[in-house]
Amino acid sequence: MGSKSKSDNPHTGDGASPGKIFIGGLAKDTTYATFNKHFGKYGEITDSVIMKDRYTGQPRGFGFITYADPSVVDKVIEDTHIINGKQVEIKRTIPKGSGQSKDFKTKKIFVGGIPSSVTEDEFKNFFSKYGKVVEHQIIRDHETNRSRGFGFIIFDNEETVDQMLSKGNMIDMAGTQVACMEGEAIVAVVDTILMQDRMKVFQCSCLSFA
Repeated sequence: MGSKSKSDNPHTGDGASPGKIFIGGLAKDTTYATFNKHFGKYGEITDSVIMKDRYTGQPRGFGFITYADPSVVDKVIEDTHIINGKQVEIKRTIPKGSGQSKDFKTKKIFVGGIPSSVTEDEFKNFFSKYGKVVEHQIIRDHETNRSRGFGFIIFDNEETVDQMLSKGNMIDMAGTQVACMEGEAIVAVVDTILMQDRMKVFQCSCLSFA
């Protein structure tokens, strides 16, 4: 087992593959060596990237890994992953067993690499220039309330998403490039995050009345 990716990270993270996973919530001090070593134990890696701010070179807190053997992804997702003392989130970029449907439409996008200084209002206002935003959220740590660097936007129609992403999924926001993704798997990511986030709020509410 190992990786074909180089330590200087020449990859872009573009494109989709059944063997490709999204890794969110990476500690900012995670190196490529640590990143590749952790995921390389599951199988041969053909591509890997930790997304960075193109101006400062600072990590944006998320990345991608592509395995030569797509079946490896099942095991990766089953396990809990702690990298540099921080639990990360693993999601498929393509639904298991199929490619993305050509006629698939969605109003939801997942946004990764959001600058920590961006507020909820700024987040909404930025994407409002593309169309009407009906729901938005920057995912935060429930203990510290700090931004985890990713979130979601839901527009009022599918055409807005198509038009916004027609020129690519990397968009400049507050001087930083963020990754905007849509698709069947990404919608599942958004829905899962929403469900988990609401469950945590519910659990905290229950504890406060205990």
